[in-house]
Amino acid sequence: MRKLRVIVNAVPLATVNTGIGRYLRCLYAALERGYGDRLEVGYFDGRRVLPTPPEPPADLAARSRWTDLLWRLPPLAALGVRLARHCQREAAFWRAARGYDVYHEAAFFPFAVPRGVRTVFTVHDLSLLTMPEHHPAERVRYFRMFFFRRLARVARFMAVSRFTKDEMVRVLGLDPDRIRVTWNAHEPDVFHPVDAPLPPAVPERFFLFVGTNDPRKNLHVIPRALAASGLDVPLVTAGWSGWSRERREGAPPIELGYTEDRTLAALYSKALALVYPSRYEGFGLPVLEAMACGCPVVTAKLSSLPEVAGEAGLYLDDPSDPVGMAGMLARLAGDGALRREMSRLGLARAGLFSWDETARRTFGEFERSLAGPAG
Repeated sequence: MRKLRVIVNAVPLATVNTGIGRYLRCLYAALERGYGDRLEVGYFDGRRVLPTPPEPPADLAARSRWTDLLWRLPPLAALGVRLARHCQREAAFWRAARGYDVYHEAAFFPFAVPRGVRTVFTVHDLSLLTMPEHHPAERVRYFRMFFFRRLARVARFMAVSRFTKDEMVRVLGLDPDRIRVTWNAHEPDVFHPVDAPLPPAVPERFFLFVGTNDPRKNLHVIPRALAASGLDVPLVTAGWSGWSRERREGAPPIELGYTEDRTLAALYSKALALVYPSRYEGFGLPVLEAMACGCPVVTAKLSSLPEVAGEAGLYLDDPSDPVGMAGMLARLAGDGALRREMSRLGLARAGLFSWDETARRTFGEFERSLAGPAG
């Protein structure tokens, strides 16, 4: 029997290993492991198709600095950079996709494809539509130039949470029967309780935030909450600096920038808690990674976050309220029994998410797409 030929836009794998890149790397490792006898995957790296996933850049810090620079360009200049790069990649992709059965996209929107190729599109969130004020202006304009006209050519959709699926139905008017929920997961061989050295700048007791300084994530509230709590416990942040221009108050955090997985797992394992007061997430992978490392999680009861944390999370009534957050952080810092119980619950909760299950659902959608519209 002929293998199902799938081409995936693997450009995010050739960049810094966060977000969509991590999703693709973990998902396709599980797909190759579980369905390699029925599946032939071509990885498009922006220029050509490779038989194996592209490697991230050797100098991740330099790549992160380049991204920061793009965010700081005037909107029209940044949009021009995006469009020039997009046109080059789409032309290369069109040539590369000929002869494939299925095209899988997991970034902003799908490329145009040759006739006969079915498109399966993973949607991580709709914040570019529902919260455009929390994104760089050039990114929003780029997205809106292509997103809606490409939806009509998608055979099957996947959503990384029930919350995201519900938004796709409500905001985009999609038929829910065309959308399959395929949750994210964590990597058990990476994210588990570890006793490893921390970076020299990190003290013995600290709270942790992981992610970009995107305004909707409310990072700027945490130092204010710590100041109000009276605790002598710093905040450590891991991730890109992001594009937020929110005014900072309170003691400045210890900023580690982009952090390798091994160090990230150690941070999760030793933090008093992950503080993740985001107002909107399509999934919220740092919450799951933290729980897998036995780290208590303080988060918001909004969007997808309760779907991920379940009964293992401590929820803020208002993630933008520093006084309410201060009370919860003080309680956690002073109650070792509570931290141990949250750690136990988090480990159990994290065990419910599996990349093998996500791969099973994804392969099923690839097969179902063959009955849908092509090209």
